[in-house]
Amino acid sequence: MHLWFASNETTFQQYGWRDGDAQWEFQATWNGYNGHAGVGCYSWGPGTTTYVMLVNLEHTVDFWWRDTNTNTTASAKHPINEWTKATGISIGGVQPATSLGYTNYFHAQDGLTNAFTGYNVSWAAENTTILTDSGDTFVVQGKAGLPATHLSVSALPNTSGGNDHVVFYQTDGNDVTEYTRDFEAGQWTSVVISIPED
Repeated sequence: MHLWFASNETTFQQYGWRDGDAQWEFQATWNGYNGHAGVGCYSWGPGTTTYVMLVNLEHTVDFWWRDTNTNTTASAKHPINEWTKATGISIGGVQPATSLGYTNYFHAQDGLTNAFTGYNVSWAAENTTILTDSGDTFVVQGKAGLPATHLSVSALPNTSGGNDHVVFYQTDGNDVTEYTRDFEAGQWTSVVISIPED
């Protein structure tokens, strides 16, 4: 398990923990990333490659990958056990302190409109890209989020036997709004989730 946290406005610290360890172990320092922004990760797919996404100081999401398969021969294009920036993918113009989230689609907040956009990412180490067919990139329809609102995304079974794509974020400051649509496409619906004050 990896953990990233901001140690100052432009630096993240990375720690790791394995089942059975007595404590977290320092692994790396990441410089040049907005400490007010969120961190995205993807590590539960098939294979041995994990991913981390961070917002750089130019308000662009960078995608990094690491293959831990020590039974594979490393190459210049595909190092082993080394964080490597995917050069064929980035998302510019994001809200500088955007939350980042991934469940089936990667999400980031737009720096101009404060709306959340979903991206269908093809996770493939050095060949990671954003798919560009119709529907692969979409804007969550509804009220824009508060600038730098927290975000959560999920996929949930629906009553018709399929799955819904669900996105949660704040739009007014005293709310959490849930936006839902069919996983593949369709109309977005929303509901405000009341938050008890005590």
